[in-house]
Amino acid sequence: MRKYTIDRFEGELAVLLEKGNESIQKDVPKRYFPDDISEGDLVEEQQDGSFRYSVLKEETFEARNKAEALLEKLKNKHK
Repeated sequence: MRKYTIDRFEGELAVLLEKGNESIQKDVPKRYFPDDISEGDLVEEQQDGSFRYSVLKEETFEARNKAEALLEKLKNKHK
């Protein structure tokens, strides 16, 4: 199954970047996602032919924590 990061929203489209190869971009109508999605969420494309995406809440949480820790490390490096 393919995983993506929601990079941004453009009108009624969610712009996705493929996890592991961010040069691959995919524009998908928001209606294929749960209502509570937000930028930065990791999502997985369903393989049942429904063209729906599910939010990977635990992976999103871990990715955000990792990014915040890296940012803090960079901030403290110059002190």
